[in-house]
Amino acid sequence: MQSLVTDSRFHLTFKQINPDLLAEITDTGNKLRMDYFTFTIYFRLFIADLFPQYDKAVYLDADTVVLDDISALYATPLNDNLIAAAMDPTIAGKPVTAAYATDAIGVAANRYINSGVLVMNLQALRDMHFSQSFLNLLNAYHVTCLAPDQDYLNAMCQQRTTILDPSWNVQMETDPQIHQSLIHFNLFAKPWHYTNVANEGYFWDYAKQTPYYDEMQAGLAAYNDAAKEADRANFDRILKVAETQATATNTFRQIRNKNREEVVI
Repeated sequence: MQSLVTDSRFHLTFKQINPDLLAEITDTGNKLRMDYFTFTIYFRLFIADLFPQYDKAVYLDADTVVLDDISALYATPLNDNLIAAAMDPTIAGKPVTAAYATDAIGVAANRYINSGVLVMNLQALRDMHFSQSFLNLLNAYHVTCLAPDQDYLNAMCQQRTTILDPSWNVQMETDPQIHQSLIHFNLFAKPWHYTNVANEGYFWDYAKQTPYYDEMQAGLAAYNDAAKEADRANFDRILKVAETQATATNTFRQIRNKNREEVVI
């Protein structure tokens, strides 16, 4: 990975999550894209604790390509808000997922944010003991989630979220007329798995500059019909979870309404 750093203005360091902290994450039922469980789903929620020397940070998913000066994103004013993030067009764009946002999370669909690009008020997150509040909520209720970390952020930060301009998180369902400051190949639309993905040229232009280009091309060629069918099945399961959770009783909205004093959301 160090070979990817070719500019002296940047450096790459690795942080390790405390094993005791990992042991507190017991929610293995919620899976990334309904496919597999990984503790890394939740790691972004601990950034404030992992980097106590910083008061503000930008978090980016690995499946993003930055096209404009990232310092402009970092400069987003947060005031007393906990995070800044862009609205998720996939959630807002489908009736079943829009109902999930409203009825299960308790946030309007056009205010439900995507967690792949975040500007984080680390000091404010530490002040409210965000990570411990998350762990208490996670381990006490084990809410079934559509998007595990993302749903928790929406539930816990909804009253203290700055909505970013959509140009900073351009996804498959983002209006194509929107200026593109940052491309996010979210969900299953990965250019290293599929051809003819929107904005894939940006990804491959940068991939060619890495030692992993041939490996990624081989992965694209090897991604067969069975893998694509599994993606389609997983997406159908996502929609089914959205439909069933919108009317479930153990949801973030229900928890908040029933027990406002016990759970910080």
